[in-house]
Amino acid sequence: MNTSQNLNGTMASQGSNNNTANLKGKLQALEEMILQLADELQYHKKEVQVLRSEKETLESVLTMKTQDVRKTLTNENFKVEEEMKRHYAHQKAENSRI
Repeated sequence: MNTSQNLNGTMASQGSNNNTANLKGKLQALEEMILQLADELQYHKKEVQVLRSEKETLESVLTMKTQDVRKTLTNENFKVEEEMKRHYAHQKAENSRI
């Protein structure tokens, strides 16, 4: 019976060690996974910051270009109107002469 108790005690002890080893291994694997996920999260946060910065830069560039185009078109429109007035006045003078 003594041998039986030793075998059972040893098996129970080994089972306990296996559970502990497995539990420790699982905990280490989980901790490693947590660290990897934390690193990945930091990387993605930095990437989002870079993308936001690029977005803001692009918005400001687009705003400036839009203002430039609006200004150019306004100037062009003014020139065309002046040209039309000049041609209209010339045509009116020509009509009066005829």
